[in-house]
Amino acid sequence: MTSAPKLSALYLSSRPPFPPAGGRERLIAQNIRFLAAEYELHVIVFCRKGERPDLGELMRMGCRSVRLARLPGVAEIALNLLTRRRYSLQESLFFSRRSRELVHELAVSGISFVIADMLRTGQYCEDLPVPKLIDLDDLLSERYRQFLANGYRQAVFGTFSQRVPKPLVMLEPLLRRQMLEWERRVLAGREANAPHRFDVTLLTSDEEVARLRLASHATQIYANPQATPVPAAAWQCDAGASAGRVGCFFLGNMRTSQNLSSLQLIADDVMPLVCGEGIDVHVHVVGDFDDRAVAIARSTGDRITLHGFVSDYVPIARSCNVALLPVVEGTGVNTKVLDAMALGIPVITTRMGIKGIGVEHDREVLIADTALEMHRMIVRLAEDSTLGVRLSAAARAYILDHHDPMRLHEQFREHVAKAIESGRARLADRARVLSDVLLAPHAAEAPVSVVDQRAT
Repeated sequence: MTSAPKLSALYLSSRPPFPPAGGRERLIAQNIRFLAAEYELHVIVFCRKGERPDLGELMRMGCRSVRLARLPGVAEIALNLLTRRRYSLQESLFFSRRSRELVHELAVSGISFVIADMLRTGQYCEDLPVPKLIDLDDLLSERYRQFLANGYRQAVFGTFSQRVPKPLVMLEPLLRRQMLEWERRVLAGREANAPHRFDVTLLTSDEEVARLRLASHATQIYANPQATPVPAAAWQCDAGASAGRVGCFFLGNMRTSQNLSSLQLIADDVMPLVCGEGIDVHVHVVGDFDDRAVAIARSTGDRITLHGFVSDYVPIARSCNVALLPVVEGTGVNTKVLDAMALGIPVITTRMGIKGIGVEHDREVLIADTALEMHRMIVRLAEDSTLGVRLSAAARAYILDHHDPMRLHEQFREHVAKAIESGRARLADRARVLSDVLLAPHAAEAPVSVVDQRAT
């Protein structure tokens, strides 16, 4: 007995997922890994001119094919800004007519359904007559609202700055407030409309799922959180803390304004308070960085070590006493907090750091929203070794219950199945309506217009 042939899927990746420098890259890799296990998967990776990503890992994951799509140049971006006013700035920066031809060429070659990574790639497939799923990651309109509320110190493009033409990067600081206001307004509309253009919409947190359901009046919106494996060996309390030494672990891409703001808070406000208690504190930072992070580290003397991107940061984390992970702004779920909890290293974070995570203060983590509170929590952990052990066990248990890879794989499979089923039903209904229109008496005298936002 032969098994039924696999359905074919097309995944549009907004960036190369390897190396997994940040949470988004990891979630893209997770989605591709889940899909490749179930479907004949074709992947299109968007990258800038001259970028040569390593695609070998994608093929080893089981992808049937991997192709590159180039981002637009300066001239085409200018054309996009003039002719595509209903789209957000980031979508205009991402839209290439040549890449659209590539997507459509592959999509009409027998693809069963399409998965788009974020709005940036969603614009390439929203008019395709196939079942479609979009993974928004988080609500960028809310992130930009926070940037505006906090004095718009953060760059509009974020880590995407490396993929934006230099003239636009140079102009961005001069027009930052106007650009943020424009992006927030346009993105809010595009996000609210996404569930009406796609058969299923995904976000990383249940909190943002509820918010988008309310804004869009749609129900096919679900959470797709980061799977987080729990190492067999748990973190062990370091006796060095009792001798007046505390090692703090920080994890994150230090090219993002959010992580830089967190490190600045640690260096300027938290470390002086801890040192004032006579505690020798040192912060170990894991994540890609640039000159801005170097400047912050130098301001503390030798008390901050920048390790850069490290594929296996477990030994560094286990040499520390606490994961100090303040989050001052952001959306979605903070994967750095999940990773630290999985290791079992005691976590100190802010209320924003646990958004989308169902943990409580003094049960799985310690919550501290000010530098003074963080200082007190560090001292408390240094003086009470049993507290760290208790937090460690509870945090690992939470990750096992809520972020187990096998459980989330099954959940993702269900989301994809819903998208395929809904998309097929939608397309069948559309075909039936069109057939009725064509066969109806006097159809030529009274034409009827049929509009479907997901397949025009």
